[in-house]
Amino acid sequence: MLAKWGLRWKLLLLIILAIAVPLSLQGAATYRIFSSSTERRATEHAEQINEQINRNLDRTLAEMQRLSLTPLYDPNVLDILGKYSDVVSTAGLRPTIEEREKMFLYISGAAYGRQEVRGIQIIAGNGFIFTNTDSTLIQFADYRRLPWIAGVIGADGAWSLLPPHPIDYYAPGDAGNYFSVARVLREPGSNRHLGLIVIDLKLDVFADMLANYRFEENGSLFVVNENNDLFYAKTGGDGVNAWAEDPPSIRPSDRSGVYDREVEGRRYLAVMDDSDYSGLKVISYIPESELLKESGQLRRFTILLAAVFMTAAGVVAIFFAYRISQPLVKLKQKMLRVETGDFSQRVPVETQDEIGQLGRGFNRMTEEIDRLVNEVYAVELRQKEAELANLQSQINPHFIYNTLESINMMAIRGSNYDVSDMVTALGGMLRYAISPTDRTVPLEEELTSVGAYLRIQQLRYGDRLRIVFDVEAGAERLEVPKLILQPLVENAIFHGIGDREEGGEIWIGAARFEEELLLTVRDDGAGMGEDELARLRESLLSFEPPGSSRRGRGLALRNIAQRIRLIFGPSAELHIDGSPGQGLAVTITIPATERRTRDDQAYAG
Repeated sequence: MLAKWGLRWKLLLLIILAIAVPLSLQGAATYRIFSSSTERRATEHAEQINEQINRNLDRTLAEMQRLSLTPLYDPNVLDILGKYSDVVSTAGLRPTIEEREKMFLYISGAAYGRQEVRGIQIIAGNGFIFTNTDSTLIQFADYRRLPWIAGVIGADGAWSLLPPHPIDYYAPGDAGNYFSVARVLREPGSNRHLGLIVIDLKLDVFADMLANYRFEENGSLFVVNENNDLFYAKTGGDGVNAWAEDPPSIRPSDRSGVYDREVEGRRYLAVMDDSDYSGLKVISYIPESELLKESGQLRRFTILLAAVFMTAAGVVAIFFAYRISQPLVKLKQKMLRVETGDFSQRVPVETQDEIGQLGRGFNRMTEEIDRLVNEVYAVELRQKEAELANLQSQINPHFIYNTLESINMMAIRGSNYDVSDMVTALGGMLRYAISPTDRTVPLEEELTSVGAYLRIQQLRYGDRLRIVFDVEAGAERLEVPKLILQPLVENAIFHGIGDREEGGEIWIGAARFEEELLLTVRDDGAGMGEDELARLRESLLSFEPPGSSRRGRGLALRNIAQRIRLIFGPSAELHIDGSPGQGLAVTITIPATERRTRDDQAYAG
């Protein structure tokens, strides 16, 4: 029935509800006035407790962060960590027994007498972990893959507070959750990366601090960080676990103060104190029912009447608001996707009213645009392929190859081996570029062509250009569009190295993930700011015919994005990540397919 109503009647219903709700709130005003005094006393008490707990936590954490700096003042520790700081040259290298004993004595001394400390780990640059616990339980580990490592490294030497996380490297039977203080260790003076220090703290720290405080009978107390990660929870009597909700009722942006919250259908006062030093928030949840126990029969009657009225009005408001707004919300989401160039979006139409008519019109429009765009893509691409084939037919490759070979021989006779290498690489690139092949080729052939291009560039840049290939075994047999990587590598060299005296590193990777192939080209150059990166990402989703004369920094990326979408469909993606001073990474995601051999084709036929 509601699906046939006009939008006017739905709006009229909302107006009626808008009148009913304020009338209901008027009854609740009596309840608020009556309970304000009790509420104020309870919140002041909770604020004092929360503030004192946070101050105690600040003192403990300040001591831990000072402890995390002490390795930088011990010459023996600095010498040992410096010896194993290089990830590549010392990978898998174990320290000597004497070095491990020195580190064990140092760490044990640092942890001595600190009941709150469960263990201290110092992770060398090559991944070896020094600890004051049973070292046989801790092996070489690629700590860079740990979920919290990015935040610690991103702090660049500042201390980081890690939320409770499972740890299983202590004695058997002692596995559990601990929270930690961690930081990157850098050599004083040179600022060289030496490793990490991680101090694991027992959660008993919180229980010990709260032992002497009195809480509301059915209240709850939580300690969380600025990301809403739960450190500690204390629930008394019939208290509620506010962090069992998703999302929690306290938002990361909330600051110190008093908040009115509803959790699991019950009203609470959330009294919060946040620390500027640690970022921790101590939050007390006080049930309003506990605050108003002394209110008497009048209070109970007022609450009951208001609760019944508000429940009924709330259910009706939620129901109608959802039915009216949900189609518009879906339509808005689809329109935003269409703005980015994704014309495959459609909205489900379930009503016959004006919103339903709008949805059907939207579907017809996007369907027609999608059809026209695909036609333009296909026509333009076929035209370019025809032009390329015509150009290839006019080229005499044997003459070019013979000429390059002659130059090569002359260079060898003249001992100009750099010229010989460059001519050989150029010949390989040319042979690959003008060879008549399908749209896709095995990744191995593409990497061979990129290797030839890089040999030419290394003759130009010398030691300033450092290349790293990281190709997963088996990925070289997968199909990729021809000449898909060279523009990315060229961009990385131009923007990543440019005129920098120290040069830079280009990382080229390929890996298969389930049914997808991920191709990545990353540099360590100047990177991009958020605004420039957002504009570049937006340009990748816009329609730009293959024959467009538009130029700019993102032209190569835009052309690649259009090529892979046309060849593989909407599942193909090109993603860009980067930040100022941290370089840029371009990742292509396409279906993982292998070229069928002639035997396979004969068998299938």
